[in-house]
Amino acid sequence: MEEDAKTQQLLQSIMRRKNNSAIAIAFDKASSDDASICRIAIAWISESKAHSMSCLVKPPTDDFSCSRKVTASMVAHSADFATVWDRRILPLLKGDVLALYDASRTLHALKASYETSGRAFMLPELYIRDLRFLAITYMPGLGNDSFISIIHRLRLSADLDDAASRARACTSALDRLQMIYPASGYGVPLSMVLAGALNLPADTLQEDTELENEEEEEEPAPLLERLTNATRFSLIPLLVICLCLFGYYMYRQRQNEPAHVDFSSYSSTEVPKSQKKELPRFEAGKTYTMMRGTYVVMNEKDIDLFVTAAKEHDTDKIRTMLRNGQVLVFQSAVPIEVTGDPHGNGFVPITIKEGDHAGQSGYAAYSMIIKSK
Repeated sequence: MEEDAKTQQLLQSIMRRKNNSAIAIAFDKASSDDASICRIAIAWISESKAHSMSCLVKPPTDDFSCSRKVTASMVAHSADFATVWDRRILPLLKGDVLALYDASRTLHALKASYETSGRAFMLPELYIRDLRFLAITYMPGLGNDSFISIIHRLRLSADLDDAASRARACTSALDRLQMIYPASGYGVPLSMVLAGALNLPADTLQEDTELENEEEEEEPAPLLERLTNATRFSLIPLLVICLCLFGYYMYRQRQNEPAHVDFSSYSSTEVPKSQKKELPRFEAGKTYTMMRGTYVVMNEKDIDLFVTAAKEHDTDKIRTMLRNGQVLVFQSAVPIEVTGDPHGNGFVPITIKEGDHAGQSGYAAYSMIIKSK
């Protein structure tokens, strides 16, 4: 009864959490084995403050060499991970967005620890905000993508040996990141994360640093060679993220509409009069910005094809469109000009003003265009 009352209190606090904020998850491991989680914590922002709760877990190992604060004696009478997850954690995951640092590795460890029980690990279809990925994407000159470097850059602190402290720092960092940079509302479907959409090369930042040092010592390389270096890692993960962002934007629109409205028409180039909404206004001749990772569909006839591929997670079709030049993904912030009226399908015609693709025209999603400062 006491545990149920405490759960209800936590639920009430979670339900009052800040609008559009995510619930963060962090854990401590007993050993290097991903299946050795010995403490798990969640955190959220409610009433302008980060709150958290944590649970001890008894892992299937006596090796606690990687845990500085949790010992074997502390968890001797605790339940296994699957029991703690099903009874204490899952009931509190109210909402559709989770905040994680390095989502792929975190979800792999949760899955590995849960499946030591012999049962399959299942989660509802959620949206994931990956602190590491968003920090690399939006924080200029980050230099180091470690958890401690990111939160220090955002003027936060955490006890790295305490899962609850890291969870609070994670949700606070994402909240602050959304206020400082144009990352508000960004999330990637869980299924896409499990498929590796957020996997970035571990040495990406290191390679960037090495390239900068080489450029200082050597003469400038020919344009073709520099373009080759600029595309050394695949653009496909960035494009997948953009698709997810647009899908999440449309999903939020759908939540705010009456249940009887048919949204299938939004993938066409026209919207029925009964469903017409006020379109965003863009000033003619004014310069706007599209950030790194955003995309442009080069031909209007490809928009429906592209949106359909995004909804169906058809990565083969997306890859083909990218290689054929039907879709362009920006690797850095680019100034653009809106050249026409917004269409009812979520896109507006634009012209790229600077960079390698200056002068080219296409169609960009409303949600990916921001005002230049």
